[in-house]
Amino acid sequence: MKKTAIIYILMAIALGACQVINPVPPTATPIPPTPTPLPLKELTICLGSEPESLYPYLATSMAARDVMQAIYDGPIDSINGNPVPVILEKIPNLADSSAYFSPVGVNAGDEVINTTGNLVSLQAGVQVFPTGCTNPTCAITWDGTTSIQMDQLTATFKLKSGLTWSDGQPLTASDSVYSFNVASDPATPTGKHSIDQTATYTATDDLTVQWVGKPGLVTGKFETYFWIPLPEHAWGKYNASELLTSEAVNHTPIGWGPYMIENWTEGESLRLVKNPSYFRAGEGLPYFDILNFKFLGSVDSQNGVQSFKDQCGIVSDSALDIASMGTIKTSLEGSGYKLISRESDRLEILAIGITPFSYDDNYYPYGGDRPDIFGDVRTRQAFATCIDRQAIANDLVKDLVGVSNSYLSSGNALLAGLALNQYSYDPTAAIALLEAAGWRDLDQNHETPRAHGGNARIAFGTPLEVSLLSSTAGLQGEIANKIAADLKACGIKVNVSQMSSDELFQPGPEGIIFGRKFDMALLPWKTGSEFKCGYFETKEIPSSANYWLGDLTGGTNFYGYSNPAYDSECERMKTTGLDSELLQLTGSGLLQILSNDLPFIPLFHFPEGYLIRDNLCIPGGSQNEASLFSAIEGINANGGC
Repeated sequence: MKKTAIIYILMAIALGACQVINPVPPTATPIPPTPTPLPLKELTICLGSEPESLYPYLATSMAARDVMQAIYDGPIDSINGNPVPVILEKIPNLADSSAYFSPVGVNAGDEVINTTGNLVSLQAGVQVFPTGCTNPTCAITWDGTTSIQMDQLTATFKLKSGLTWSDGQPLTASDSVYSFNVASDPATPTGKHSIDQTATYTATDDLTVQWVGKPGLVTGKFETYFWIPLPEHAWGKYNASELLTSEAVNHTPIGWGPYMIENWTEGESLRLVKNPSYFRAGEGLPYFDILNFKFLGSVDSQNGVQSFKDQCGIVSDSALDIASMGTIKTSLEGSGYKLISRESDRLEILAIGITPFSYDDNYYPYGGDRPDIFGDVRTRQAFATCIDRQAIANDLVKDLVGVSNSYLSSGNALLAGLALNQYSYDPTAAIALLEAAGWRDLDQNHETPRAHGGNARIAFGTPLEVSLLSSTAGLQGEIANKIAADLKACGIKVNVSQMSSDELFQPGPEGIIFGRKFDMALLPWKTGSEFKCGYFETKEIPSSANYWLGDLTGGTNFYGYSNPAYDSECERMKTTGLDSELLQLTGSGLLQILSNDLPFIPLFHFPEGYLIRDNLCIPGGSQNEASLFSAIEGINANGGC
């Protein structure tokens, strides 16, 4: 029995061992493969220079403007001259009572806004809009004693809900109020006109800002009175002066836009990454994950596309001067790039020094004063007619722009139906005008300049000889030389000289331009889209009497231009209030006067151009007056507009 038991035990052990050696295979659990991460989408935009700052109240360059479009979206864009809200529900308006007038009593000495929109102390003789009046037909000149009421404007701005700063903190109405307070500080280098017109600017709840104007202000441009939000939670510890120098404020600002700054390599590039808190992230925006801004400098006009082809998806306008754009335009086929260009609000003008400062203590034609060459409007018109402006556009600017006849860019509403003087190139007509103004070929030698036949303002035999100043930038010298050659054919001797922009634009009395010490000057001018007639009023001529600053504009009438009819009509334009028809009528009339009187000769509006890879598109960007990058969040690849 024992032997049999042992055999059974050994058999049981053997069977158990077999089960261990040959186990029943378990049911397999599938493990999904780890997906390969998609590569980050990256875009490089090449700029012409490094931004000086990204603080909204300090940054002014085109390069800074381009980068700021990625950090701050809006808050209000301008498309075809109309304000378009970006982070606001809408722009307030009088039609739906989101803006409205309220009557208030005012007394002598109170701060009010006069009919021209300027802050004044209410005194006898001040012209104002009384309550219920919104146009010049009912404006009054206060007598100093009669009881008076004036209207006070209120406008309500509503932020979109869900807005956050890139650090995740909520963006609220108080951030705009904080910005208003910063802008109001004398240390902040920004215009104070809208601030002067403001009585109160308050947050009534987290999403609502209420603006109240000072009594007498009549306007429909409420977009002017919303201040760009600034992150009070991060910047409130700085005073206004410290904001100008803070590294965090100027180089790594917090925004609410599609991107936020990751790294700034000084002198080389800026690297931005997608902002996860962007309020349009739910729409799949922005398209690119990484945005690089490379500081390219100016494009080499000799090498054209080859100078940036392997570096840039987009080349910004700040890296393209007229010379490089003209060269590149002729060699784009097969380059992989397309040129998007449009007429900008930057105008090239030939400024005319009609009245030099030396005339301020009385003009004496036989002394040390410069002869009154430009006092006769026919002489200025002759100069315009003798310059082949179209040839300048064709030869030097490569047909990228056309000739301009106004300081406003084409398409501006004030130019609609207005037949301005064209001053087409016609040397024969120019010579006839010179003859009529007394400039004759007295020695019958076409190689010498014409001379004056003599009158009360100009001595007999005075040669028609003038100087022409330009900066050393870009094509300025070539344009100046072309003008000089054209004028020579009409018997006008022109001495061209160049100097740095710093020298050219020094303030008066030392400065050549603002000190009114020039005959003619070739100048670029960023005019904006709004006609500001005050630029040419007599009271804006810079002189010692107004500390070389004019009355309100900083001395913009450095031409020394004076026309009482223009001054009167300009004052009427500034008092049009809400009368849009009168605004159009007076504005058009003033542009016609300038076209006839020619304190400057408009040459052309500079083109604004961007070079973009063929596979990229900028949806709707070309409509915005500020920048093609206003739609930077929607820049897409492979035709995905």
